[in-house]
Amino acid sequence: MIKDYIEKSRSPWYSFIFAFPALVIYELGLFWMRNVEFTYIQNGADVLIEQIIYNSSFEVLHVSSTIFFIALIFVLAYQKKKFKSLQINMKYLNFMIIESLIYASVLFFIMGNIYLMDVSSNDLLCNIILSFGAGIYEELIFRVLLIYVFIQLMKFLFRLGNFSSQLYAIFFSAILFSLFHFIGIESFNNEAFAVRFIAGIFLAILYVQRGFGITAITHSIYDIFVIFLLT
Repeated sequence: MIKDYIEKSRSPWYSFIFAFPALVIYELGLFWMRNVEFTYIQNGADVLIEQIIYNSSFEVLHVSSTIFFIALIFVLAYQKKKFKSLQINMKYLNFMIIESLIYASVLFFIMGNIYLMDVSSNDLLCNIILSFGAGIYEELIFRVLLIYVFIQLMKFLFRLGNFSSQLYAIFFSAILFSLFHFIGIESFNNEAFAVRFIAGIFLAILYVQRGFGITAITHSIYDIFVIFLLT
């Protein structure tokens, strides 16, 4: 059972199912927050994605929906090919929540008094909504996209094996992840960069070993820990 859980829980299908409620909460939450008197700060990764879409003259909602259905088709096809089944074991999802809580606690210990998320208001609900978006979008960019790109570059340019390519991808994605958090009002400093770099290494290793779903929800739960500490 343990081997089956480890293999299936890191699969794209379980990751998709596990992370989907957080995505729904975030997107519906943003819709609700636009109708209340609240000045919110979207996570930087979300802003980056939406800005690219706006510059391409497409509607964000249409593009997001299209990407969602395309991703779902690929995930379903992969699941059917590898596991021959689309069945979901609810116990596995519960175990994934427990795993994410444990990893988020470790991340909280690593970060100390330096945070990955700026609390934008004393409004607890709004900040929790934003934390779900940070977990989904930052992990999508810095783990799913960048690690894949770096792995392929290492293999193509330097003919490295899969393990070596993953190590370099983890390292470079962690650097960009740390630097990304200084875009905006926060000034660069060595201590904050080092701590966020270590957090980036931790999340990248977690992604490689346990998949997108657990990594994204770990990130979101960590941000919620920070919210309850600071709000």
